[in-house]
Amino acid sequence: MTTKTALFAYAGTFLTLLICDGIWLGLIARNFYRDQQGALMLPSPYLASAHLFYLFFAAAVVVLAVLPALSAGSIATAFVHGAILGLAAYGAYDITNLATLRSWPLAMSLVDMAWGTALTALTAAGGYFAVRFFG
Repeated sequence: MTTKTALFAYAGTFLTLLICDGIWLGLIARNFYRDQQGALMLPSPYLASAHLFYLFFAAAVVVLAVLPALSAGSIATAFVHGAILGLAAYGAYDITNLATLRSWPLAMSLVDMAWGTALTALTAAGGYFAVRFFG
């Protein structure tokens, strides 16, 4: 893999992640999360923490989903590997919260895990397409 390929993979992955999650959190599910988390939710998120998550998670998606998909020459590999990674990452967060936090809503965990699975699959596909079309 060349540096150019890696950069296009990361850029496509990162931008897809930001756009999709921005639409989800900012428009589609904003009220859902607020209603589910209630007083646990901050009035506004700590953006530095959010930025760190997006930077690191995009790198993980590239390594664990986009690069295997490029090697296989298969968008299906990007979707499947991305979905598995998303379910594992979001599942670890949500299931741990169910196990350790008082009154953590089951509905919140189920919706968030489904979203994490779909988001990461789409994100991996975005990285794959960025390399195929621009790299």
